[in-house]
Amino acid sequence: MRGSVSQRYKGSWQLRYDGPPDASGNRRQVNETVRGTRKDAERLLRERIHAIDNGGFLPKDKETLSQFLEKWLDTYVATNCAPRTLMDYRGYVRRYVTTALGSKPIQQVTARDIQQLYADMLVRLSPKTVLHLHRVLREAFKHAVKWGVLIRNVADATTPPHPRAKQVEVWDAPTINRFLEIARSSPYCHLYRCAVLTGMRRSELAGLRWEAVDLENSRLSVVATRIRITGHGVMVGQPKTARSRRLIALSPDTVALLREVRVTQLLQEATHNGAWKPSGYVFVNAYGNPVNPDDLSDDFHRLVVKSGLPHLTLHGLRHAHATLLLSAGVHAKVVSERLGHSTVGITLDVYSHVLPHVQEEAANKIDAELQRVSHLV
Repeated sequence: MRGSVSQRYKGSWQLRYDGPPDASGNRRQVNETVRGTRKDAERLLRERIHAIDNGGFLPKDKETLSQFLEKWLDTYVATNCAPRTLMDYRGYVRRYVTTALGSKPIQQVTARDIQQLYADMLVRLSPKTVLHLHRVLREAFKHAVKWGVLIRNVADATTPPHPRAKQVEVWDAPTINRFLEIARSSPYCHLYRCAVLTGMRRSELAGLRWEAVDLENSRLSVVATRIRITGHGVMVGQPKTARSRRLIALSPDTVALLREVRVTQLLQEATHNGAWKPSGYVFVNAYGNPVNPDDLSDDFHRLVVKSGLPHLTLHGLRHAHATLLLSAGVHAKVVSERLGHSTVGITLDVYSHVLPHVQEEAANKIDAELQRVSHLV
């Protein structure tokens, strides 16, 4: 090994190794202090030497936090995450990190620096925003450790705020029925009804194609999305997590609804003399093109305001689906699978306001069952 590791004091180690040659071909010795175990230090030394041999070495005092984060965004995030995720991560980094800590060498960034950043942000921003930034930084620093840039994840030593759970806004069943009646005049009325009946996200409804719909077996597959990305327009992508790729069982009413949509499209294609352009999407505009996700939200907002209904966003129809199922006694695990949540815990956290009613029904059912059994004895 072209280098050495020596202990400075407990938990601190000195690395010495030959750096890359300068313009004259001469190598200079690099001294680097790291924290952790001896195995950590030896692993990092091997990674430094490997980087030098492969031309990927960057002295620790040269790479700033901003430089590393941009490289992480352009390599790992861009190739492993959805375009919307990349856009969100980049926005968080540039809005909150670049100005505050971006010019500091990444290996000099401490947990105290990050904790101070969180405190400064909380003066003007919500705890939820700060928590999301923490998750972004924690993921980025995890890769810094994996790539040999850092010996430990400094974000793990910070304590982000824990936002109070916010009860989601949702309509009750009579209000939902009233809205669906009002929405009959909208070109997106079938999509709104499908949102209530399936709990699909806006992007999933906009990206639903007929090839993913199996009306004979009363089910559909959520395998694609359509979302607007700033600077890129509407893009086709995949559901954001593995659990979001899912099969959704369809009720008889949903099957009838989709059959009606399909027949209408076939009639329009036959009678529009070439003006209709079949795109293969389930929900389309007057010319057969897939619906624009932003147009859906704008139309929904207009209907709600015009009708005087309680404030709700289009995503609220997804919440309505979940709330109706939980209130009807459907198991939370089944609801979680229909929604495509990564864990049932997310479903329980988001819709905890529904559970007291469900718990009361469960308690009453226990009494009724015990009384029924006692009469048989």
